[in-house]
Formats: sequence, structure tokens, C-alpha cells
Amino acid sequence: MNSQQIFQFPHRLRAAFRPLTSKFNDIGIKIRNYEIPEKVKGTFLERWAKYWHGLYIDYKDVALDTVKDCTERPVRATIYITLLGSCFYSNRHNPDETMFREQLMQSSIKLIQVGEPIRNPVSVQHIKWLEQCYNEGIIRRLNLGVLSLIWLDNYDKDCSSYKAVCSYLKPRYVTFYERIIDVGFLEKWWILDRKMKDYDVNEVEFYVAGTV
Repeated sequence: MNSQQIFQFPHRLRAAFRPLTSKFNDIGIKIRNYEIPEKVKGTFLERWAKYWHGLYIDYKDVALDTVKDCTERPVRATIYITLLGSCFYSNRHNPDETMFREQLMQSSIKLIQVGEPIRNPVSVQHIKWLEQCYNEGIIRRLNLGVLSLIWLDNYDKDCSSYKAVCSYLKPRYVTFYERIIDVGFLEKWWILDRKMKDYDVNEVEFYVAGTV
């Protein structure tokens, strides 16, 4: 954003928020001019109407102060709006465990479609290990709003042994980072994606062929 755009930004904000401000004012005038019927005065309905009137006034003041602050500090408002928009977009595209399972299955299919001699051993080992973890039932997902973590538990959810249910033997927060095996962000699991890079390239085969 150049200096000219920054100078014009407050005017654009005023033009954008002017209809909203006008609507708030019109609603406020109607509320102030509304007369409560005599038959409901002193009853629960009057108290209920006063409550909502006060609530509307509070929210109106907050909204108007926000608009005023945005017009007076356009750069800071742009930063806040960008951050809020990014968080909202990330939350809407936060991958779940189903997407992790689908990406794992797609990766396994990719490996099957290439010959065994040319498969990348790093990709093969990672896929086999994840499938073993699923068979053991220790895969877990932690939703952090804008991103998700796949981590490993000690036991299956259906396991009822003492070690599995004892609160003192649960995973500790201090060493929790050691259990994280993947990070999900923007509808993709990034560690699994990195492990599948060059999945059809076996460096050992090229090394052996070069020495012959």
C-alpha cells in the first residue's frame, strides 16, 4: 500500500461504513421514538424492552467507535482486518483427521503404482509406519483452530488397562512436542507431503547403477 492509497483509505472506509452508520442511526431513532403501550408498563415486557434497548445502545457505541478508529488509523485497521481474515480463512480450511487418512491412502496408492525398485525408501518407511500406527489405534488429532496436529497416544481409545486409564501416565505437556508427527494447515498435511516428495526416486538404485 503506497502513500496515496493510505491517504485515500480513511475516505474509502467512511464511504463503506456510511450505510451501516446511517442504518444504526435510523434504528436508534425508531427505538427512541417508540412508545411503550400503557398496558405493558410496569410489567415484565417493559423491563425486557428496556434491556434490549440498553443492549442495542452498547453495541451501537462499540460499532461506531470501531468505525471511527478504523478511519483514523487506516494502517493498523488494515493489519487487523488482514489478520482476522487470515485466521478465518485458515479456520475454514483447517484439515481434519479424515483428510489426513485420505492423504495417507492417496500416498499409499502412489507408491503401489510405481515399481518396488524405484520407490523412495523414505516414503515407503513413513507410509508403513503411519499405517501401523493406525492399526494400533494411537493416531490422534488436536484442533488448534487455524491448524491441526496429528500426534501419537500411548494406547488405543478402547484399551481399558490400568496404564491406559491412569491420569498420571497420560502424555505430558512438556514432552508433547515429541509425539507430533504431522502438521495440518490450509487443507494439507505438510510432513506427509514432504515425505512423499520424489516418492518414485530411489537414490540407492542410482548409486548402484553408477558404480557398475
